[in-house]
Amino acid sequence: MMKSLYSGVAGMKTHNQRMDVIGNNISNVNTTGYKTSEVTFKDIYYQTKAYSSSGDATSGGRNPTQIGYGAQLGSVTQVMTQSGFTYTDSKFNVALQGEGFFQVMDNSGNIYYTRAGKFSVDSYGNLTDPSGNVVLGVTGDPTGIETGQTQRITLSVPAVENNIASATKTVNGYDITISAASYGEDGNISFTIIDSDTPFATKSGNNLSIYMDLGQEFGAEAFEALENMDGEPTQTDYQNAVIAALQDFEDAINDAIVQGGVGLPDGVIPLNVDFAELPLYSEVQALPAKNTLPLTYTDSTSGTRYEMDIAVECDVPGEYGNKYEIDFKSSTNSNMVAAKWKDNVLTVTLPASGVAYQEDGTTPYDSLQQAINDALDAAGLDEKALTVTVNTYTVGENNERTATTDVFDFSQAIGRNTERLGLDGGRDNFFSDIANALSTVTLTEGRTGKEQAVDDLETVQIDADGTIYGRHAVHGTLVLGRIDIATFENPMGLEQVGTTLWRESLASGAAQVKIGGKDGAGEVVQGALEMSNVDLAQEFSDMIITQRGYQANSRVITVSDTMLEELVNLKR
Repeated sequence: MMKSLYSGVAGMKTHNQRMDVIGNNISNVNTTGYKTSEVTFKDIYYQTKAYSSSGDATSGGRNPTQIGYGAQLGSVTQVMTQSGFTYTDSKFNVALQGEGFFQVMDNSGNIYYTRAGKFSVDSYGNLTDPSGNVVLGVTGDPTGIETGQTQRITLSVPAVENNIASATKTVNGYDITISAASYGEDGNISFTIIDSDTPFATKSGNNLSIYMDLGQEFGAEAFEALENMDGEPTQTDYQNAVIAALQDFEDAINDAIVQGGVGLPDGVIPLNVDFAELPLYSEVQALPAKNTLPLTYTDSTSGTRYEMDIAVECDVPGEYGNKYEIDFKSSTNSNMVAAKWKDNVLTVTLPASGVAYQEDGTTPYDSLQQAINDALDAAGLDEKALTVTVNTYTVGENNERTATTDVFDFSQAIGRNTERLGLDGGRDNFFSDIANALSTVTLTEGRTGKEQAVDDLETVQIDADGTIYGRHAVHGTLVLGRIDIATFENPMGLEQVGTTLWRESLASGAAQVKIGGKDGAGEVVQGALEMSNVDLAQEFSDMIITQRGYQANSRVITVSDTMLEELVNLKR
């Protein structure tokens, strides 16, 4: 009779323990990385009233007769199934898609394992969990580093060094760098060079407008000195002239800034102009457009061969003269030279029989050259800025040329044709090209050096294999470390220690450290946390069953007590 009491008590205790597990599961329904537990029961030992026997030819066999003594807790098993993710804004929150655990280490060097990847970076740069345990893996670039070295992950960003604000442009094939005088963020300005007779500068916000005369011949004194040198200038002489021209250009920029009274901070000016490769002397000076028309014929009467060179040059250096076209024609209707402009085409009409010369070797115009230039002046030459030079020769038997003032017969040299002469070779001042190329230039990367922290990173990216990358404004992409993953032969054998941590046990076996996504390890998912895998519907169902089991066992005790009461009443 008393045995049923103990069986009922054992059943109640067992169901009470199961209720403890269910309550713990429901309590952790929103715990990050929590794994639910399942309870199983087992029966206790048995008292054998009759042993079993086998049958024979005369009698049958008999089964054993045993009375049980209740139930007890069989096992509490962790369910390590994958749960869903909740996504967060924290760049260091990670989850595992697949098998494995993150590794963390406490201050005493004990290593634990967790599925809750709610990590952050402390002031020292350690990657830690909410309890202050340091996440394990590889610090720095993990290329070629094997797993299993249990390194503390410490994220480190190199310091930023001092740097001078600068900008580089390519002008006519040469790389030119404009830079501030010294390092610092104040040098990060934008500026534009504008052609002006009066040098000055204005500043609006961080934008600087520099007005300076771009038509001046920078390095004029040095170039003139070259022309006046005794003997042929050396390559060093040419190079020094170019350097002088560059210095004049740089001085003009800074003079304009100073005269404008612009309040730029100390260390920004003077602005420095540096060439990666020094330009050639022949490419620095401005050149005028020009060309020469050769005319020739042989006099049918005397047999004398005549040649005439008409050289035309644009007086103003620059590219615009390259657009000019000069057309020469002969006319029998006039003994005067005529010229007419239409757009950029100049048509010069010459007397077919030439301009008659006086006995003293002159014409009414002093010379054919003067006659042509007078005609050009009348046609508006001053605005077009052209100079014409004429030379006439007779050619001897040995092709020697002798200057002559004989009348040149344009009807034989030109006839009814139109001789067209295009000007070319005109080139703007090299520094005007620089100024045009430097329109709206922004000096960048000027900074004062300082130590850097993880917070100074623009972005942080954690790949599926656990590699941590950081994007820095100065250093670019940095490899900061790698989160390694631990797997176990029997993860359900891990021992729970609280705060969603596990540790190794004899049942789980030793940890096998792997790279995320390889050799069976799960992949790392950035910006996510794994939710609890508790199934409330299942837990509530188990709760009802447990409650009824507990209630039934309590009835066993109640009935047993009633039976004892009847037994005691027999004495009465």
